[in-house]
Amino acid sequence: MKFPKLFSPIKIGTLELPNRIVYSPCGSTTASEEGYVTDRMLDLYHSYASGGAALVCVEDTHVNLIGGRPPFIYDDSFIPGFSNLAEAIHKGGAKAALHLGHLGRCSHSLLGPKLHALPKGGQLAPSALAYASPGYVVPRAMTVDEILSTEDDFAEAAFRGKKAGFDVIWLHGAHSFLINNFLSAESNKREDEYGGSFNKRLRFLLEVIQKIKQKIGDDYPLMVSLNAVEALEGGLTIEHTRQIAQHLEAAGVNAIRLSHGNLPPVAMEGLDYFGMVSASSPRLPQGYLVHLALAVKDVVSIPVMVAGRILSPELAEKFLEQEKVDLIGIGRGIIADPEWPNKAKEGRENEIRHCIGCGVCAPGPKIRQCSVNPRWVHEAEYTITPATQVKNVFIAGGGPAGLEAAQIAALRGHKVTLFEKDRLGGQINIACVPPARQDIKLFLDYQKVQMELLKIKIKNEELTADKVKQAKPDAVVVATGAHPSWPDFPGSHNQNVVTVWQVLDGSVVPTGNVVILGGKQYGAETAEYLAAKGCQVTIVEESAEIASPSSGGADYKVGLDATYLRQSLRFLGVNIMTKTVFEEINGNGVTVNRKGERCTIGADTVVLALGHEGNKELAEQLKDLGIELYIVGDCSGVGRLQKAIKEGFKAGLAL
Repeated sequence: MKFPKLFSPIKIGTLELPNRIVYSPCGSTTASEEGYVTDRMLDLYHSYASGGAALVCVEDTHVNLIGGRPPFIYDDSFIPGFSNLAEAIHKGGAKAALHLGHLGRCSHSLLGPKLHALPKGGQLAPSALAYASPGYVVPRAMTVDEILSTEDDFAEAAFRGKKAGFDVIWLHGAHSFLINNFLSAESNKREDEYGGSFNKRLRFLLEVIQKIKQKIGDDYPLMVSLNAVEALEGGLTIEHTRQIAQHLEAAGVNAIRLSHGNLPPVAMEGLDYFGMVSASSPRLPQGYLVHLALAVKDVVSIPVMVAGRILSPELAEKFLEQEKVDLIGIGRGIIADPEWPNKAKEGRENEIRHCIGCGVCAPGPKIRQCSVNPRWVHEAEYTITPATQVKNVFIAGGGPAGLEAAQIAALRGHKVTLFEKDRLGGQINIACVPPARQDIKLFLDYQKVQMELLKIKIKNEELTADKVKQAKPDAVVVATGAHPSWPDFPGSHNQNVVTVWQVLDGSVVPTGNVVILGGKQYGAETAEYLAAKGCQVTIVEESAEIASPSSGGADYKVGLDATYLRQSLRFLGVNIMTKTVFEEINGNGVTVNRKGERCTIGADTVVLALGHEGNKELAEQLKDLGIELYIVGDCSGVGRLQKAIKEGFKAGLAL
């Protein structure tokens, strides 16, 4: 076996697991609005379990109505659904864990999803301190009676989880949620028996554990998630976490999972580095928490688990061999490819469809998406089945939409020919160039392997309407992508004017003073790329903010990525001019108008980052030929990566 440590057994208390891979809990928004388990949720978790993970942990399940969002388990009416969920996980071949939590001061945001009505009495936390991010309200400090009642809620929820058939109860003590609110001096300013000293801040969690054990028994496996460190004044340090871990082991906890301090966007704005944040970013190195796991592992004898950008089985095996960690948490990696564990075990690690760190799966008010796995949370609807009639399929364009369409069509048994006049990957080849965007290329690497395994014929030429008329394929998928917008205005065609594509593909190498017209995602990322290479960069953006998505709606993680990017631009000294309109490019630079005042910015190179336009010519030419035709990706309407891949996937299913 190629990864013997990764696939060696381990015990969590009395529970033996056949390997070291744990599906680390990630939200899916698949529960009902009332918090009950749905069929969609059953399908999702069965897919995780059948992929080969030893333990599958259900996403944050909240112990009362005040403290969370769906799913809930605050009374016995939830037991039947969770019993079905545990059974679905077991049928998939994995053990089942239930992640119990209370959102504390993060339970209600004026800007967040309104998934439940906040009960009378409002949001509760140890102290009346709001989470430091826009929209969060100031909670009410809990009374001692409310603290004791919430402890009982945890214990009753754990008992329901046991009755439902779960193998492990797992407490969420990280990410600025309630248990963490008590543990951290940053959020706990109490001066009673639940705050004011390390031991008093620990009291709430220890009492929760004691009450849970009274309900489910001392031998029932119990895990706790903790922040390893918090990059905030008064936040937890690794020494605090080491001490907490020792207390937890003494209290009968059977394993500890280390996460990272929840650093809200407002706090991040003031930092000169990209500290510990709760939504893993490609700006962080792979396995960036493992050294902290080792620090905790040194002081306890129970298993220590860590997650956080452990992208490959090779890296997981290395950390286990070095005895830095005992369990490997894979969350977004299994979202991207539920078969991650099975492929690693079978020596097919080159076939893993890796998470690219785009964050589309992060919290939001709607059912979430995965950019690279269109089937995520749509397992029942998007089943890949053999085609009833084998077709000769031509695909025009080898970008993400075309590659996905080719793969799915070939998996279903169609004869596929892919036409690409340039190089496979389309915009992926330039999207992966700026800092922190390297992981995007992992999808292209995966698809290249698929093209070879599926023996898809690839022609390095352009597909034209004449070729279609001559060859008469049964169906054509047009995925011809887009090109950069190049509007006509004074000086726009001067010799020193280029596009972001030319910069990122290396055909133009700017030096000196660079002005970028357009500060959306592509423009801001290109600014970071050039500033890191020593250019003096100015961004001119008409709207009030930079680094927002070039197309498609914003979401939580996109917002976080934009925050990191803006911080990097400031750190690199990029001059950012928002609410500014460019008027002309002349021999002296770029003339702009900012709030009625005109000025000229000196520029050796002017880079246009003004959006994209779809390449629709072939699609228009084929519409009247009477053939089965699908138009996908940017040529059907410019959008984000997940749109292109999803449309390619659906075309492959429809053929």
